[in-house]
Amino acid sequence: MKLSLDTYSIGADLSLRDLLELLPASGYQAVEFRCESNQKHGVEPEISVEERRRIRALITGAGLEVSCLSTGQRYEYPDPALRQKAIERTKQFIDLAADIGCGRIRVFGNDFPAGVPKPQVVQYVGESLHECGQYAEGKGVDVLLEMHGEFYYWEYCLGAVKIADHPNVAINYNSDQRDLVNGSLAFTLDKVKDYVRHVHMHDLDSQEFPYKELFGILKKMKYANFLSLEQGYHAGGEKKVIALYAALYREIMAQVR
Repeated sequence: MKLSLDTYSIGADLSLRDLLELLPASGYQAVEFRCESNQKHGVEPEISVEERRRIRALITGAGLEVSCLSTGQRYEYPDPALRQKAIERTKQFIDLAADIGCGRIRVFGNDFPAGVPKPQVVQYVGESLHECGQYAEGKGVDVLLEMHGEFYYWEYCLGAVKIADHPNVAINYNSDQRDLVNGSLAFTLDKVKDYVRHVHMHDLDSQEFPYKELFGILKKMKYANFLSLEQGYHAGGEKKVIALYAALYREIMAQVR
C-alpha cells in the first residue's frame, strides 16, 4: 500500500513545485490531482502535449507517482446528451492520465434523479462506464467509480461496475462511515473487494471511522495500490498539516498486523 495526497482542499493552493518538494519530504509516495476545480497545480486536459511531458518528467524526477486524476464527471443524467457529454470529457482525462503516467481517473454516479427508477440510473452509469472503459483499453488507465453521494452504497456502485463489464472499470472506495455494519467495515468491503483499485481516506484523526480495521482488511486483501488522503482542510498552515497526517498514517499502519 502506498500513501498519496489528494489535493482536494488541503492542497488546492499548492503549486506543482510545492507539491513535488513537500510530498516526498513528508513521506508521501504519490499525488492525486483534483481537477476541474481551478487548483494551483494546473493539471487539466487543456494543457499542451509539451507541458504534459514536462509534468511527467518533474514528477518522476521527484520520486513520486500520480495516483489518480480526480474528475467531477458524472453519468446519472436521464438525458443521453448530457451523459455523452460527460463521457467525451472523461475521454479527455483518460488521455491526460496516459500522457502523465497516471493509471487511474475517478468518476461518479452520485445521485438518483427524481422520478427515475434507481435500477435505470444504475444502468445509465454502467453503460457510460463501459464506453469509457473501451476508450481506456490499451492506454494503461482505469476508470474508477467512486462510492460517493447516493452511490456510496455498495450495491449501486458494484451494480454499475458489473454492468460496465470491462477490465478497465473498477471502484474507488471512499472510507464512508455509512459503510459500517454493526460497527465494522468487513461486510461492505467483502462485497466490493475484487473491484477496489483506489482508496480515499478522510480525517485520519477521527474516532468515528475504523482506519485500523480498514488497513488490516486491505492488507489481507493484498491491496497494493494507493491510499489517498482527501482532506477537507483549508485553514492555513496546510504544509504542516499535510506532514502531520502522513505521520498519523504511519502510526496507524504500524499497529496493523
